[in-house]
Amino acid sequence: MKRRALLAGLAAGSVISTTDWLRWFRANGVPGTGKELGIASAVADEAPDPSFLIYWFQEGGWDGYSMFNPIDTPNHAEMVIPAGELNPNPGWSKQRYRPTGYGTSPLDPPRTQGNITYGYLAKEGLDLFGDLAVLSSHYGNSFHSGGRWDYHHGTYSHDLAAQREADERTVLQAFAEAYGASYLLPHVAWHRWLSDGELSLSSYPEGTGYYEKLGPPHAHTVYGRTSAELRKVLQQIQTLTGNARDDRIRKFVDNLHGNFLKEKNGPTVAAFDAAVKIHAAQVGKIGVSFTPSKMFNDPALREEFGVKGDDEATSAAEVNGNPARSKGTPRVNVQALITWELLSRGLSIAFHLESRDVRGYDTHYKRTSVFQTKGQQDQAERMKSELWDPLKALVKKMKETPYKATGKSYWDYSTIVLASEMGRYCYGDVDKILADADDKKYERIMDQDICEHSRVNSVAFLGGRVKGNRQWGRVGSSTLDAIPLLPSGALDPAYDPVTGELKPGANPDPSSFVPGPGHVYATALALAGLDPIKLKAEGKGRNESPPLSFLTSG
Repeated sequence: MKRRALLAGLAAGSVISTTDWLRWFRANGVPGTGKELGIASAVADEAPDPSFLIYWFQEGGWDGYSMFNPIDTPNHAEMVIPAGELNPNPGWSKQRYRPTGYGTSPLDPPRTQGNITYGYLAKEGLDLFGDLAVLSSHYGNSFHSGGRWDYHHGTYSHDLAAQREADERTVLQAFAEAYGASYLLPHVAWHRWLSDGELSLSSYPEGTGYYEKLGPPHAHTVYGRTSAELRKVLQQIQTLTGNARDDRIRKFVDNLHGNFLKEKNGPTVAAFDAAVKIHAAQVGKIGVSFTPSKMFNDPALREEFGVKGDDEATSAAEVNGNPARSKGTPRVNVQALITWELLSRGLSIAFHLESRDVRGYDTHYKRTSVFQTKGQQDQAERMKSELWDPLKALVKKMKETPYKATGKSYWDYSTIVLASEMGRYCYGDVDKILADADDKKYERIMDQDICEHSRVNSVAFLGGRVKGNRQWGRVGSSTLDAIPLLPSGALDPAYDPVTGELKPGANPDPSSFVPGPGHVYATALALAGLDPIKLKAEGKGRNESPPLSFLTSG
């Protein structure tokens, strides 16, 4: 069998989703009697509590040392060093370069609110600190595309250019597979695998890298793109045509009553009930629950999310000499508005929001540039507009809006993950340059990239299922590296808790580790009520890292 046919065959034996039922209804009408419809409605009413999972990603690598793995250092960017000097004081490798004006308001050194120590880039999010659980001892990935892939797929042996296999899942695909059958567009994302620029279509054909069609159809990634394009997707649902899964549906319908009574078909029956409601709305039998042409353009909602005209536009950038690329997405405040509408109207449950610009945080300053501008680039305004302002607007809506008649809000059923694929260095080691025998050492030192990719990073969780005002881990003030954690979440006592250096004569605890994207993957699923280890055993993802028990235990 061809690979695509094999995957389609595997999918045909899975849960029938709302979209599949709608397709069937278009061609054959709604099957069953009032009794069957009543059973479907009852199954839907008895469904377990809903779950919503949102990844909010700052593509390009934020300045983690000014975010959630904060350090307080001098800023040597304003030093006056004679040309040709190879041994200044402090030495080149000991110099630290912070954004221009670091150490003065508003670029304050690290501060502490409650139990969380933060850098100035997190200052605009102080209102959310009571909801935040921060992981400061964390490693990302120093390769853009590899790092983004890791946060999607978790940690396991893989080849980015290989064809994805049937048992691979991203975290949102695994989540949508478990919870998404009774939603119209369960999994919506604003990212694009090829937006990174190192990658080309010839090297990464369909099915490689990040592949949107892993798992059953209702788990597949729907690229949100712009408001106008997503409205078209919703309108096209009204004209769905048949597909290979119709045989599966036909067999189910042949014994509709018996299948409705089988507990194992609960997700399929709940999806049937959701499809009946949507179908009835579209043919005019009940009040329309949503009108595609009116989605995402409510003036009051646009004002709440601060949406202005140019926020709807897409952008493109040339990266590493490759042609300009675009994710085809609007600014993240528009993404947040769309997320809220899809979520609150019962259409979607899994989302990946991402900053619009390709490599917006990827500064790569040389020493010459740092000395000319008296510091690194300040990311505060970008962080405010691409994270804190729209996130606070979304959280406010989620907290204020009741979820049906449960007595709870959408917030109570939600988990949000804040991440970036990497952090950024604020120094450059020159030992290798000084050891070389050439007469260009000074020029090479000045040409050195001192805002390179750093795996030292942080990640934060929030939502109704997260106990906030907590923080685990730290970055050493001398090592500028993540201090390993014990399984309990405590710092490994073999390391100095301030400098991060290994104590004289001490040996690292054999159980200590620095968490990575795989732990984030597993923890997000665990917070959402799923067992990531069980999912892997069932062939629904390959991530090998366990959830962080200290973060999921309440």
